[in-house]
Amino acid sequence: MLSDLRLSLRTLTKSPAFALIAISTLALGIGVNTAMFSIVEGIALRGLPFPEQDRLISIYTTTSGNPDDRGGLSWGEFTDLRAQQQSCIDYAVYQDRTTTLSSAGGDPERVEGTAITAAGLATLHAPIELGRWFNAAEDNPGAPATIVLGHALWENRFKADPAILGRQVKLNGESATVIGVAPAAFRFPENADAFHPVRDMFREDQRDNRQLSVFGRLKPGVSVAQAQAEFAAIGQRFAAGHPVETKGVGYHVQTLREVFVDQETRLLLGVMLGAVFFVLLIACANVANLLLARAAAREKELAVRAALGAGRGRVVRLLLTETAVLTGLGALVGLVLAYAGVVLFRNNISDLKPPYWMVFELDGTALLYAAGITTATCLLAGLYPALRASRTDLNSVLKDGGRGSTAGGLGRFTRLLVIGEIAMSCLLLVLSGLMVRTVVKMQSAPLGFDTAGIYHGRVALLDRESKGAAQQRAFFKQLAARLQAAPEIASAGLVDSQPTYGGNEPVVIDGRAPEPAGTRGPVATVKAASPGYLPTLGIPILQGRNLTEADAAEAPAVAVISTNFAEKYWPGRSPLGQRFRRGGGKPGEKPEWITVVGVARQVMQGRFDNEVTPQAYVSYQQTANAELDRMSVFARARRGDAALLAPVLRRTVREVRDDLPVYFAQTMDQMLAEAAASKKIIAWLFGVFGAVAYGLAGIGLYGVMSYAVSQRTQEIGVRVALGATPGDILALVCRQGGWQLGLGLGLGLGAAFFAGQLLATFLYGVSPRDPVTFGTTLLSLGLAGALALLMPALRALRVNPVEALRGE
Repeated sequence: MLSDLRLSLRTLTKSPAFALIAISTLALGIGVNTAMFSIVEGIALRGLPFPEQDRLISIYTTTSGNPDDRGGLSWGEFTDLRAQQQSCIDYAVYQDRTTTLSSAGGDPERVEGTAITAAGLATLHAPIELGRWFNAAEDNPGAPATIVLGHALWENRFKADPAILGRQVKLNGESATVIGVAPAAFRFPENADAFHPVRDMFREDQRDNRQLSVFGRLKPGVSVAQAQAEFAAIGQRFAAGHPVETKGVGYHVQTLREVFVDQETRLLLGVMLGAVFFVLLIACANVANLLLARAAAREKELAVRAALGAGRGRVVRLLLTETAVLTGLGALVGLVLAYAGVVLFRNNISDLKPPYWMVFELDGTALLYAAGITTATCLLAGLYPALRASRTDLNSVLKDGGRGSTAGGLGRFTRLLVIGEIAMSCLLLVLSGLMVRTVVKMQSAPLGFDTAGIYHGRVALLDRESKGAAQQRAFFKQLAARLQAAPEIASAGLVDSQPTYGGNEPVVIDGRAPEPAGTRGPVATVKAASPGYLPTLGIPILQGRNLTEADAAEAPAVAVISTNFAEKYWPGRSPLGQRFRRGGGKPGEKPEWITVVGVARQVMQGRFDNEVTPQAYVSYQQTANAELDRMSVFARARRGDAALLAPVLRRTVREVRDDLPVYFAQTMDQMLAEAAASKKIIAWLFGVFGAVAYGLAGIGLYGVMSYAVSQRTQEIGVRVALGATPGDILALVCRQGGWQLGLGLGLGLGAAFFAGQLLATFLYGVSPRDPVTFGTTLLSLGLAGALALLMPALRALRVNPVEALRGE
């Protein structure tokens, strides 16, 4: 074996160009596969950092019948479920929410917090770095407030003070005792910086106020399906006992892992992993063609070895050893590329703040995966060429000028490889083109509002103030007035959620017949806004009037709706004076009717969905308490960069209340960039896959055609000697490769016609069968293929018939 290795290295050093091309091709294929596997592992395969994570389940509700349309549970539902269930060791509640934290000697700041029951910490087997976690007694209503700091918060705000235990801080305006510090490896559920007990936060909420996340740990031997069956039965008992609150509500169970990484994300990761596998197959096909051509050139050498007693097995082993050396070196270079790719991905995704349990690195599992695909690549690329070369016809090869079976029999196999390469490259280019077109469409999409000079910040009242409607409205009214009076600000407005966050809720249209049972009724995105919000964002009023300060709590409820709201629910009629009401409210009660007083231009919202949900803006003074505890502030700069308003916004809020921080502060352009960032990263990844596939396919076709021309040199010489024109020679060569190119493109476009549907939910403004993308792919690959055919064809024109016939 060592002798084969030494001989392989010596042979390859004599063909540096061949070795460089083969190693580079394999490095690209192995590198992008290993990098993509590391990304998939970090998001979905490694899972959650908890013991026996597959026994951790999430219990959630649905109202549309779609198990993926998840909602939370109310406190009453949680306590009843815990009392009646038999599937889990225990159940727990948590809610991830930002919270205001302040301490002596520092400004207040808004941090990511998790309110969680003590049972939840036990269920997760939560570790502690310093001090202790809160216990069940501290979780009871009326218990003294306690807090466990996250590691990053402890380091950044408190300078990792080991004497932090027992210190008093203010949590949402209430004094709380620091009893522990969580390790850096625990930030449940995503990126929490502080943990505190639930206590009496949600216990008085209505039974249909479903904002709590519920999870538990299955008892040994209990399956998820058994738990689902039990909860379905409990849900039926809920429907009998609470028919109003549970009407149309379903109760479902999934593993916590499946909830945190949903089916849509797993589908996308599967498509992307399949895409890079195609890249690897293209690389293998290229190297296999190179090895076949090299084996044909070495026929006499291999024939001599056979004549001297080397059996087929000995020849196969020698050639496979050479392939193993190539793939091994390619894997080493590929690991360097994979490491660089993972680091680049990690840096680009850091602004999206992925959950703490998503770790992107080349760990042992990724290295094992790389070793596995390296072995598979060696066999895929090298086994057939080695077996083919070992079937050398000694008599014909050793005759002077003769050809053996290898050179004469390569054509069909290499042509199939090239067709496969082109088809797979075509498929990848279409998929990458769809994602690139999506990003382009997003960047050029009409937003419906003006982003120039807009700065945003969010302000939240303290929890103890969440029940005081008058106090809430007074604060935000005063804040809006102060902002409007600031000399640096041209206009300012408030809204309960920014444009990039869209949340749909059911609405009832006056005079519209109820929807049939089991069907989805009218929905809209309803935002509570101040009168300055629409003018600040440059959203014009097209009919009627804007909201005003006269639309106070005691005045009739009014709203400004979007154009698509009017077109969808009152087609062909004036919407002014029409009425609708929101579908929520207390059980057994109906919210008041809201009268439409104006129509504004519809705007983009949410995550760039293809269908823009109808929108309505109601007066923030006529909004329920729970929806007015925090507001987004938008201010337009009178001049200069919007970012210059950051200190102005903080100063103005401090003038009104010095205990409230401004958080999520950013320009409107930054906000929109964040909303589109995930799709941009996906498009970037697909673009890399497509570019690599495009280059490898072009090189593969060129290599095969060059080899074909070299094998037909004597034939071309004879044709020229017999009077063939340059046009005849060009047609001969191009015809040989043209049908391979055409068939490969046809197969690739056909596969993409169906595969594009897998990306349908990730596209924006682009059909999965977008003719522009398909046409561009056909044109670009066709031109690359034509160039790859033309270069060998032109070389064929330079064949000297005298030299070709002398060689014969």
